Order: sequence, then C-alpha cells, then structure tokens
Amino acid sequence: MDFRGLTSSLPRVNTPRDFITGYIVPILAVYLFWGYSNKFLGMSIDYLSAMARDISVSGTQMNPSYYPMENLALIVGGIILICFLLVKNELPTIFRAIRRGDFQDILDCSTSLFAIICFVISYVLLTNVLELSPGSQIPFFFFGGAVVAGILLLQDNIPDLLAIRPSNIQYAIREPNILVSAGSILVFVILTLNISMIPAISQDIPFFLSVVTLITVFYWTWRLSQEGMKPSVQERRTAALAYLALLPFISYLLLRVLYLQHDPDPVMANRWEIKFDFMDAVNTFKINPWPMEVEPNIDSRWLFLKAAIINSARVTLLSIVLCVILGTIVGVTRLSNNKLASTMATVYVEVFRNLPLAVLLFLIATQFGLQAPLFKEETFLFGGAVFFSNQGIWFVTVASYQRLLLGLVGLALLRVALRHMDRIEPRLVVTPISTMGHLKRPFSALGWKLEALVSDIFLVASAVVFIDLFIPFASTHGGGGAAAVGVALIVYAFMVTSTVDDDGANTMEIDDSESGIRKRFTIWVAGFAVAAGIALSKGLSWPEYVKDWNGDGVIDAPGSWHIAEGTGFEITPFFLAMMLGLTLFTASTVAEIVRGSIQSLPRGQVEAAISLSLSPFQRLRLVILPQALRSMVPLFNNQFMNVWKNSSLAVIVAYSDIFYVILVMMNNVGKLIPLFILLLITYQAGSLAISAVMNWYNTRVTSVKI
Repeated sequence: MDFRGLTSSLPRVNTPRDFITGYIVPILAVYLFWGYSNKFLGMSIDYLSAMARDISVSGTQMNPSYYPMENLALIVGGIILICFLLVKNELPTIFRAIRRGDFQDILDCSTSLFAIICFVISYVLLTNVLELSPGSQIPFFFFGGAVVAGILLLQDNIPDLLAIRPSNIQYAIREPNILVSAGSILVFVILTLNISMIPAISQDIPFFLSVVTLITVFYWTWRLSQEGMKPSVQERRTAALAYLALLPFISYLLLRVLYLQHDPDPVMANRWEIKFDFMDAVNTFKINPWPMEVEPNIDSRWLFLKAAIINSARVTLLSIVLCVILGTIVGVTRLSNNKLASTMATVYVEVFRNLPLAVLLFLIATQFGLQAPLFKEETFLFGGAVFFSNQGIWFVTVASYQRLLLGLVGLALLRVALRHMDRIEPRLVVTPISTMGHLKRPFSALGWKLEALVSDIFLVASAVVFIDLFIPFASTHGGGGAAAVGVALIVYAFMVTSTVDDDGANTMEIDDSESGIRKRFTIWVAGFAVAAGIALSKGLSWPEYVKDWNGDGVIDAPGSWHIAEGTGFEITPFFLAMMLGLTLFTASTVAEIVRGSIQSLPRGQVEAAISLSLSPFQRLRLVILPQALRSMVPLFNNQFMNVWKNSSLAVIVAYSDIFYVILVMMNNVGKLIPLFILLLITYQAGSLAISAVMNWYNTRVTSVKI
C-alpha cells in the first residue's frame, strides 16, 4: 500500500509551534468535539426515549412526559428538515420556478425535493405503519436520520443518486462518493429496522452516532482545507459542516424545551406551559410612574404590560435624544484646541465608558436619584403647569388624545400641501402598463402632479384608519382582525407613496430657489403653530393633587400629597435615575463615534471651509457635521438599540419598565416561558422599529451627494 499520498498531507514540523498547531491542537479539538457530541447526543436520546414511551393503563397515560408520535415527528423531524433546506438554500429557486411554471428548474432542485419527500414518507411510516421501540429504534431514527442528512449535504450528490439506472450501475458502484451516500442511506434503514437486534449499538446509541459524526466532521474539515473549489460550493459545504457540528446541541435544546413542557413536576409544567389566558386576569400590584388610568385588582395584566412598554419607550426615547446632544457636544469638545475642555471631555468619556451600566445606575439611584428632587414643601409653578414635591415632579400633559391626533393630522396635511406646491415637472414620467404597476400606482390616471398629491393624502388617511383600527387591538379585548386590516392598509399606502416618489414625481424634484426655501420655512412654522394650538386648546391636563389621599378627611403631612393618575406627566426619582444613567453611559460612546467620524473626514474639507472665512461654529455646522453624519448614523443605530435593551436594567433603580413588570408577574403567576416570550417580542419589536427608522434615515443621508 502506498502511504506517500497520506504522509505528504501531514503537517511539517520545523518548530515547536508547528508541532503544537499541526498535531496537538487537532488532537485536542477531536477530544473536545467527541466529548461535546457524546454528551449532548446522550441527553437528547434520554429525553426522546422518555417522551416516546407510551405507557397506557385503562386508557390513562401513565407517562407524564409522553409526547404523541405525531407531534414528535412533526417538531423534531420538521426542525431537521428546515435546517437541511436552509443549508441547501434551494427554496427560492423552487418558488421562482413554480411561479414561472418551469418544471425543469424544479427538478434541478432535486436535493431539497428529496429531503421533503423523505420527511413525508418518514412521518407516515412512523405514525401509521412502523411500531419502533422507544428505547432504541425511535432515538436512532431521529438522530441517525439527522446525521445521514448531514452526510448527504456534505457529499452533495443526490442528483447523481437519483440518476442511477441499470445501464450505469457499474459506474455508480465504482464511484466512491456515490457509494458513501448510498451506503449511508442503506445502513441507516437497516439499523433503524433492526437496531434492537444489535446490542452493541442499541445499548449505546450516542457512542455510535458520535463516532460517525466525529469522523464525518473532521474528514470533511480536512478535505475542505486541502481542496480548491468554487466559493459557492465551499460555502455550502462549510454550512453543511456547521449543521452537522451543531446538530447535537440543537437537538438537545429542542428536546429540552419539549420535555420541560411535559415535566411531571406541576411547578415546572406551570412555568413552561405556553398559554396566555392568565394575562386576562386582574393584576394585583401597582407600578409607578403610571401613564394611564388603571387600577390594581380591577384591570387586567394586559394593561399593566402596555403601561410598562410605554414606560420603557418613554425613558428610551428621552435618553436617545439627550445622549445624542450630550455625546455630540463631548465628541466635538475632545477635538478642541482648548486643553482644559478637551481634557475634561476625555475624562468624562474614559470614566463613563469604562464603568458598568449596572454600577452607574446604582450609584445614581442611591447618591442622587433618591435625594433629588428635595423640596421641603409642595408647590405649583407657572400657574399650576408644574407641581413638585419630594416625591417627584409633575408636568402638564395632553389629556385629549383626539386633539393630539388632530394636530398631527393637520401637520401632516400641511406637509402634503408643501410637497405639492414645491414639486416641479419631472424630466420623465413612466406610465404603468402591467397589473402590478397599476396596483403600485392606482392614481396614475390623475397626472404626475395630482397623483403625487392624492398619494400623499392617501397615506395620511391610511395612518388615521390604522390608528383607529389598532387602538382596540392594543387594548384589553379584541381588534385583531381589524388591526391586521389597518396594518395592511398603511403598508400599501407606504408602497404607493414610495413608488410614486421613485417613478418621476419624486421629492427631489422641488423648487430649491431662495424663495422656495423661504416659503417652506414659513409653512413649517405656521404648521407647528397650528398643530400646537389644536393639540393644546382645551386638551391639557393639569396636575391634580390631593392632600387627603387616604380618604380619612384629614389633610396629610407635606411629602405625602398624591397626584391623581393621568393628570400629569410624572418625573419620579426612579425615572430620573434611569434616564440619567442611560444618557451618561451611552453619551460616552456617542462622543467617540462623533470624534472618530469627524477625524475620518479629509483635511481638505476643513481647509476649504476656512478659505471661505467661515467661523469655527459655521465650519462645524455647515461642513463638518453634515459630512460626518453619513458615517455616524449606522453606528448610532447600534447605540440606540443598546439604549432600548439596556433599559431592562431599570430593575436596579426600581423603575417600572417592561422587564420589571414581567419579573413581578413571573413571581406572582409562575409563568416563565409565556412571559419570557412577551418580553422577547417586546424588545425585538422595539429594536426592529429603531433599526427601521435609522436605516430609513441612513438612506436619506447617504443619498445626498456631497
């Protein structure tokens, strides 16, 4: 036997480092992967065996962890199938081929079709035909099938297997890759049907599967490192390798969740039961500050959840505004020629950036938040618009949401009028000819100018309808179907408006003359004035304080006066501490973003501004910051999402945000997973909303030509 090919591929050792990286590290990697796969596959098989045991006595299921085989096949097999299809990445091609009616393109995706057909056949066999033993055959069926799927993904020769005919059988037998794939499938089928007869395998299934996985992973790792192939092929096979390597952990995580949902312990079962009917029950605790009129022991937990989300959004949005202002000032100051100013800015950045946010919040809450505001007596300012005491500060607020909405609608219509008056005739107007084109531009028959005007009005009207339909959905009861209609309508309105803007009658075709700019400024000032007047006229709520808040007929001592709920915007010490902590912490990072973006600009931009005799402030405002903004915005996006997620640390300062309320509910009702899902959805939705706004703004900024 010729070993020269094998020995030539071995790493050469010239130094001790070559020996360590070439031999010690791979051996250690093999050992660690072996332990990892054997451990997680072993636990997964134990879970699956426990859940698959159908122990029925007199029609009663005696195994509290039992999962019907139909559910196990759908969930476990479905996850494996989804992972397989994602690695192969042929689904977009299949959908496009189905849409075009191209049968040949569908057949070209034979690997994905093969996986789907295998899943269907396996599901039918497992649930209706085969009666496999829960201790050996069922675990091997699932995990052995997953390992074979990984091998087939790496070999990537399902089309060759399907192309085997009696005429070319001899060629197929001589081809090693075909033999490996076909042999894997054959061995899997034989072992699945007869594994109970092979004690060496049935008694230790994790050992057998770990060996196969280990050999496959490291053999293909070596092949990928030795072979030169197309980037697309190498990328797909690397993804298949990752699938096979992560398979033990993915399986364990999935089965762990399924098992805990049917845990025999009633406490654990209550925690993991995914039902939300408990949220309809009344809440028993009070949170503060409170943005809505709601009462404990009367209103449902849904309303408390909504108020907690408002509290989180309120502190997040305010902190974002303040951290941008403070961070910009500090970042610019760090570049100042004034040594005192730049040194102070540097000290601020280095202190707050390197201080953990939890520690910072604790310090602010204990040393400042609980001490301020310290007022000996309660009093009103500005005719009652502001009320303060040692419990907090209350500001006048808008009580009528209808008037506020009316003001916003008025401002939006003024914006529409502005766009209409400023729009000039485009160079090219495209008339839609297809059905999809008419759907995207339903008002195209009105002409280029009226089409844009009606499209803008349609967007405003859709926003009003969306709010009207979404309010019931956001409340305690109902509104789901109507809210979906509202969402669909406003999405369609956005599509129509953006399509019109892209097809000729766009916002860039406006009057940029001096008179046009003055006209826009005048209209905007008038718009804000009108909107503010509508919103504030008979729509204000003044802080209403009650001295006898115990209801005993005795005026209570100063410091205990109570502000009626919903009559003022409240700033408590907890809110103040949370806002300051988030602002100071995030502003230190924002300052570095601003400084780095400014320093990345070419020196010639500053020199050109100096040559125009611009003052330092003018250079900063007109030349430097507008250009630096293009590189700042993507980084700001990440920081703003961090502010939203970091608001969960409000539990440290006892501020009633979404995480605090969920935590209290968790302790009250013991529903771990449903409440965690609500928390996950809330933070995910907030992050996506912030990202969408910042991406839109980034598009606007980067579209400006400098």
